[in-house]
Amino acid sequence: MSQANKAKQLFENPLFKESFDKLRKLYQDSLFNTGVKEQDTREKLWLAYNVVNKVEQHFIELLDTGKLATKQLEDFRKSISQKKF
Repeated sequence: MSQANKAKQLFENPLFKESFDKLRKLYQDSLFNTGVKEQDTREKLWLAYNVVNKVEQHFIELLDTGKLATKQLEDFRKSISQKKF
């Protein structure tokens, strides 16, 4: 099974999607509930919130890369089958 297919199966899993949503909400709520003097905490929460988005984006890129590679392979196979030797 290709890396793109594995990423697709994982990314389409409702529990996996829910995990990203819950983490985002946790970090967002925590960030908004920090006190005035908790700048270090806010910065760490902001970084954590953005890391969740970056990890999710990485999975999306794996999916897109796999789709592009599949399309290119199909086009290549089609062009070879149409050539006459």
